[in-house]
Amino acid sequence: MHQNTARRLLEISDCLTVEGNLYSSQSLTSIAIIGCGASAVATLAGLIESIRNSDYQKYKISIFEKNSNFGSGLAYQHDSDDLLMNMVSSTTSIFANRETDFWEWVVDRGHQIGSGQVMSRSGVSPDAYISRQFFGLYLNDRLHDAISDAKKINVSVELVNHEVIDIRCRNQYFEVIDCAEHVNRFDYAILCVGNVEPHDIFKLKGNSRYVNNPYPTNHYAMGIGKADTVGIIGGQLTAADIAVVLAQQGHVGPIYFFTRGSNHPLVRCAREKFELIHFNLENLEVIKSRQFGEISLRQALRLARKDFIRAGVKWNKFFNPVEHSYGDWIGHLFSKGHMYAEWQHFAVASDAVIASYWDALSASSKRIFMKKYHRLWMCKRVPLPVHTYLKIYSLIKAGILNHQTPLLGIEVKTSNKFVALISKADSSKKPVEIECDWIINATGPARSIDSNCGSPLLNKLMRSGLIEANPFGGIQLDYATSMVKRGGKNVENFYAIGHITSGTYYFVSSLDMVSMGAKRVARDVVNSSRQPKTPVESICEKQFGVVNAS
Repeated sequence: MHQNTARRLLEISDCLTVEGNLYSSQSLTSIAIIGCGASAVATLAGLIESIRNSDYQKYKISIFEKNSNFGSGLAYQHDSDDLLMNMVSSTTSIFANRETDFWEWVVDRGHQIGSGQVMSRSGVSPDAYISRQFFGLYLNDRLHDAISDAKKINVSVELVNHEVIDIRCRNQYFEVIDCAEHVNRFDYAILCVGNVEPHDIFKLKGNSRYVNNPYPTNHYAMGIGKADTVGIIGGQLTAADIAVVLAQQGHVGPIYFFTRGSNHPLVRCAREKFELIHFNLENLEVIKSRQFGEISLRQALRLARKDFIRAGVKWNKFFNPVEHSYGDWIGHLFSKGHMYAEWQHFAVASDAVIASYWDALSASSKRIFMKKYHRLWMCKRVPLPVHTYLKIYSLIKAGILNHQTPLLGIEVKTSNKFVALISKADSSKKPVEIECDWIINATGPARSIDSNCGSPLLNKLMRSGLIEANPFGGIQLDYATSMVKRGGKNVENFYAIGHITSGTYYFVSSLDMVSMGAKRVARDVVNSSRQPKTPVESICEKQFGVVNAS
């Protein structure tokens, strides 16, 4: 080898080492996780498990969180104790293969959390509903467990209490820019940014008594006068949460649920296993093998209907708008709620297959489903915890809570007054006007994402073109890996988990789905990081013109 050429190669090698040692066989693989809620905790645990089961390699994992509540995230942060999980404690977990993990944590050490001996006062049992903020303590504990496990296999985990404001994709790495203007380089980036705030449907932002994002409730609930009239847009679990919190602080003024239709929620029943005989993966694969990898919406619904019949549910009656008023419906559930238990067992079982069915549908079939069935499905898919339901029933019986439908619009009367417009049965007559002191948006996280969504980071990534909107929700992803797609191609080593993956996997709201997504990403990251790096010689040839150096 010529002396000058050898010197050049040594200089290049030193340069590559300084720039992050990207091409060395002993290089450090750096991973950025953006956000630190339930999905990030599950992802970190999944990464540690996958790394432990792989060949030895050096990893550094940095987790960025803008708030101080690492682990709990927005969904399970410190808030009212009346905001409950809608699964009982013995079936609540962030690990898909460890259904009882939360309850095991409670038994093992949950009672030791905090100086107030939380568990000894709450009396939580395996079939009880626990508060979301208490589940947040569990998540925080499991985060530190994962960090402890990482140390045992020499994996570095760094918690960074800064908001990420931008991500830039370079040829061999990502630049993650945080609010302190630090520019950090990573080999992999994983978006765990949580839910996108609800759409401001009636353009009410800027009014002091309008709340667009209802969580945490403690940011505004104490400011609501006990006699104030409160209008809540929505009638599902989020709306119920807000009403219960207000009731707990002694609210006596009118509370209204404003909805566009009469698709009322169910109440959670005891969970039982349900075997999918028809709407399963085996039947899906048979149909796909005959139809070029696709299934028609009609075929998918026909299979689902057959399992509905086995569950004793009449499809058409179940998905038709409820004939009862909201109050009568809640009263109906008081004595007949068990009639819908088998549907819930089917719905939970469908979590394991629904993403595969969704992926096999054509774009036109997905559009039809979203238009005709999506809202109906989701109204029934997320039931009320029993404790929440009982409090809602009490508010209705006391005459405090009322339901009004169909909602036509909400107008601003003065800076502190709103008017909700409700259509009368005779559409030729003037709408009913209901004056409210407060309006709270409980329509749920926005499914669709654009360059003006509530997340500054997603806004910037959308505008830069690094991510693209999926017309069925969230952002464009590769189904097999959860890798971000841009222009129809994968953005290598860039992933997403959670709410913003809904267009790719359809239903991603349950902890089971979060766990499955985390395992998918963790497995792909570790497998791809084990691939041989590009040899230094070929890098030199490509970038520096060094050919046949020997």
